[in-house]
Amino acid sequence: MKSPGPGRIAPACSLLLSVLAACSGAAPIRIPFTLTAADNLSVRATLNGTDAVELMFHTAIDSVSLTKAAVAKLSSFRADGTATVRSWGGSAQARHSTGNTLLIGALSFSDLAITESDNSGPGTDGKFGPKLFGAKVVEIDFDARELVLHTALPALGPQWQRLDLVCREGSMFVMGEVVVGEQRCPTELLLHSGFGGVALLDAEFVRTHGLDAQLVTIRENDLRDSYGNLVKTRTVRLPSLHLGALAFRDVPVGIFDGVLGSRRMSILGGGLLKRVNLILDVGNGHLYVASSQLMGAPFRS
Repeated sequence: MKSPGPGRIAPACSLLLSVLAACSGAAPIRIPFTLTAADNLSVRATLNGTDAVELMFHTAIDSVSLTKAAVAKLSSFRADGTATVRSWGGSAQARHSTGNTLLIGALSFSDLAITESDNSGPGTDGKFGPKLFGAKVVEIDFDARELVLHTALPALGPQWQRLDLVCREGSMFVMGEVVVGEQRCPTELLLHSGFGGVALLDAEFVRTHGLDAQLVTIRENDLRDSYGNLVKTRTVRLPSLHLGALAFRDVPVGIFDGVLGSRRMSILGGGLLKRVNLILDVGNGHLYVASSQLMGAPFRS
């Protein structure tokens, strides 16, 4: 999920359109994405001026990475070292490369460090996180299938609601509420567009609130993280999950050990995030949400 060392975006990474970004009232920058069958966001990019790649926009990392399978097909990737990286299931050694350039739409980035990983979203060659866009306010418009980059928070209509956004160690968290019977249990949720499932609940949270006996198990699953580590989950049917005033009913969610790095946590994945349009105002610590056209789409069990 997150590469703490060489995989992080280098401070010297430069946005060549920085003059535009500094201009008051500059037009938003729009980057089209494909919503894949796995509910990941795939963005077309060019690496080092020569290699076309499909990169997953991953809200829970602050680095850029390419899979081993993609690297084997690229002409311009040159590894110049290794690093210890941490992900869901533990740590691993990964090759990395420095001094790369990346073109995404009209935006060009230079002096990028890129880490090699085992996995990315199906059909993608690697991934990048919001930190690549610096101080921009990042809108994820699932209706238009666009990432929209703003220099400041745009004027918003009444359909938008504001939630507190907490940023820690390159990841973003929001408070949600799990509702089972008469119990309403607040919990912090990691925004994780790289996870194609709906949501994952920390098993300790489920035990602490005595929810286990009230939740019907649908199936058991084995997941693999970016570096091939095994994460075992079981899927249950959750009566209701709330994000602000938005309520999601009859939600299939996974229950897992919940330890990512040194912290326990629960997760919102792409199968739920696609149901809302999002605005990430990291600088001010706010997340804005509004229903997307997919709000009422049936959940995949």
